[in-house]
Amino acid sequence: MNKTLSALATAMAALLLAGCSSSALQTAPTAAEPAPTASRTAAAPESIPTSSAGVDKTADFKTANANAAWVGQIKSATETEPGRISIDTSVVDPRGADGSEAAKVAIAICESAVALFGPSYVAVKEDDGTHFVLFGHPSVPKGACTEV
Repeated sequence: MNKTLSALATAMAALLLAGCSSSALQTAPTAAEPAPTASRTAAAPESIPTSSAGVDKTADFKTANANAAWVGQIKSATETEPGRISIDTSVVDPRGADGSEAAKVAIAICESAVALFGPSYVAVKEDDGTHFVLFGHPSVPKGACTEV
């Protein structure tokens, strides 16, 4: 029994020493392996490539709404991820107290996207890129396209 414990202790000591010498060897770069740099530990958020820029739905959306008065105000319609549509427009809203004509146009655009694509979320944006009308966001009534 003592021989087994002695052999086990010797084996553990050998492993510990091997582990120490192994890490010492790993810290010295070889010709085949460049020295580690800070950028290898974590990439800056802006340098991480995105998996996809989204699926362009602009042509489908414009074709389906070819007769809508507002179709000319659609810059792009993108499925940013499954079930999420982002629509860029040239609409500019003066933010009237009772809802402006621009708001009515943006709501019509949103409702059309919901009917055509059946997404869980839609964001219609103004010409300056700000969110104008949302569907499926927790801050708006469920099932409605709402000016924000």
